[in-house]
Amino acid sequence: MNKMIININDVSFAYSDMKDNLFEEVEFSIYSGDRIGLLGFNGSGKSTILDIIKGLKMPESGEVRRLSENIFYLKQEDYAVGELSILDYLMSGRPKLHNLYKEIIDIEKQGIQDPIKYAKLIGEFGELGGYEFIHTIKKTTDKFGFPDEALERSVDNLSGGERRLLKLASGFIDNHNLFLLDEPTNYLDDEGIEFLINAINSSNSAFLIVCHDRWFLDGSVDKILEIAERKIREYKGGFSLFFNTKQNELKEKLRKKKKIESEIKHLKEIERSYKVWGKRKEKEKIGAGDKGFISHRAAKLMKRSIQSKERIQKRIEELKETKPYIEKWYEFRFEEVSIHSGSCLTVNRLEKSMSGKLLFKEFGFTVGCGEKVAILGPNGSGKTTLLEIIQSKLTPDEGEVIWSGKTAIGYLPQKWDSVDDEKEVSKLFQKSQWQMAMTLMGCLKVKGDNFYKRLGELSEGQKRKVKLVKLIMDEPNVLVLDEPTTHLDYMTVGILEKALQDFKGTIIMVTHDKFLRDRVSEREIYIRKG
Repeated sequence: MNKMIININDVSFAYSDMKDNLFEEVEFSIYSGDRIGLLGFNGSGKSTILDIIKGLKMPESGEVRRLSENIFYLKQEDYAVGELSILDYLMSGRPKLHNLYKEIIDIEKQGIQDPIKYAKLIGEFGELGGYEFIHTIKKTTDKFGFPDEALERSVDNLSGGERRLLKLASGFIDNHNLFLLDEPTNYLDDEGIEFLINAINSSNSAFLIVCHDRWFLDGSVDKILEIAERKIREYKGGFSLFFNTKQNELKEKLRKKKKIESEIKHLKEIERSYKVWGKRKEKEKIGAGDKGFISHRAAKLMKRSIQSKERIQKRIEELKETKPYIEKWYEFRFEEVSIHSGSCLTVNRLEKSMSGKLLFKEFGFTVGCGEKVAILGPNGSGKTTLLEIIQSKLTPDEGEVIWSGKTAIGYLPQKWDSVDDEKEVSKLFQKSQWQMAMTLMGCLKVKGDNFYKRLGELSEGQKRKVKLVKLIMDEPNVLVLDEPTTHLDYMTVGILEKALQDFKGTIIMVTHDKFLRDRVSEREIYIRKG
């Protein structure tokens, strides 16, 4: 029988600047072996729930029971950092073993001058489980794409995706009871995502995963918790089964809503007919010279009419209360653009090295006007560098980039510079654009009061949505997108996917989201390391 690790009972939470709770009366449990996806729109409290489970935030009310403190927490922007080698980085979590290992290696490098001391260190290292630990490290890193010969590479020389993978690998080495993973696929390539899926599925640990990558969720979780309307609901299966269930629920809600609205309309028509009848009877009475006298029969009919109208009003109110709430999501689209035939972009014999490392050489391709292409390649192959070169943000070592015709490039980077966090959202737009910008933000579930906040005060997902709004309002005819789905909730990813499908201009994108890639890109261009 699986053991309970976490129990969340009747938990509510609100930040100090919030009028309403972020979520309330939340209840769920996590057991050993659970693989759970946590979904909800940006700003609904997914990361906050992870913080509460880890003990980094306290709920306003309710109880959090931790039956194990052996929890690994990967935050959205967590990476392996430092000037250590990969092996030293992974051993540094056990300082005593690490210090012994370094001392042994130093003696071996200098030549064994004191065999007794060396033998003593070897013995102590073995007694503390050092060799088993190194074996575990090598076995785990190999699963994450770091073979033995890579373990001496410096962490600082790794790409962002590789440092992300290494941080994840460090959690699996220590065999935690529970993994809290916040957007773990950010910056990973296809191979890295496969490594992570396999590691999760071969582990006996429990996992609670916040992730926007639909394909990854299908491969890694068997249960979904969704935050909606400040509550949590549980669904069995991966993302696709969850999404189909949600679609069926929506159809049923719409059917029920339509039926209730039809009944309310019918009742209001009956109510109006009573009013018309009452007025007609009053005219008949006055026309007959009644002078205000109402006959006994007419009085009974009038009383019955009033009672019927009261029953109708009561029924209408009951129906209104049972009418299902349907979350409104609005599609957005990019402005219509005119395109000409022929090539839009030509890249000739491009070469680029970064930090002494050759990324690509003799690399070339063309993109037709109105064509949608995806740039693929492993972590560290230079995908982001390529996007910056074609926009003249970086200069190639060799080769040329030629744009044809009039191009208005809209660029969505993986992340903005941290200095942008100090900017107020409104300052990103001209005053004449404010109303439209706020409308578009509202369509993406970013509340209006965020328009006057600093970017740094918004969640990562909300920042990403602001960037999308800015992109739309710049009215580009060429979109250059670097991991466009990063930090977005699954509903917004679907809306973005539809907007990109409908866009008539040129798209050049880097994305690890296989669903998005399959549905938007018409061709794939590969960069191979070196």
